[in-house]
Amino acid sequence: MSKSTIWSIAGIVVVIVAVVLIIIFVPNGSSSKKPTNSSATNTKNTAIINTIKANFASFFAANTTMSERQALLQNGSQFAQPMQAEFTALAGQKPSLTINSVSLSNATTAQVNYTVNLNGQPVLKDQKGEAVEVNGKWLVSDSTLCQLFSLSGSTPSICKNIS
Repeated sequence: MSKSTIWSIAGIVVVIVAVVLIIIFVPNGSSSKKPTNSSATNTKNTAIINTIKANFASFFAANTTMSERQALLQNGSQFAQPMQAEFTALAGQKPSLTINSVSLSNATTAQVNYTVNLNGQPVLKDQKGEAVEVNGKWLVSDSTLCQLFSLSGSTPSICKNIS
């Protein structure tokens, strides 16, 4: 064998070894950061969903004050009067809520499936509502409340401009 053939074979061996080492030691598409980012996203989403569940439940709870309800509702202060009337009428029936599911639509909106209970009994099953993020806080959307008002037959005028 000539020296140039030996050098050619040695060069090929070096290239093959380099490729094998790259394959072994350089992370491919599933780098160690990917699960961490995915885990962080899952943790954040779980926290958001838990917040939405808690805020929806608090909004409908019998012992929640009107000012607390306003703080848990998108544009809550605009709904003070109709909420006062509706929740006063329901006070003796101990309203509560069961969250069936929450799914994040995007960074500022979530779909909520829930059941409204009176005296511990489901009265409005599988209602579809929405939570919205406003200034870093997840709130019951005003459209969700307007949907419930329409079911009760007493839709306040403020709901006419809300879809």
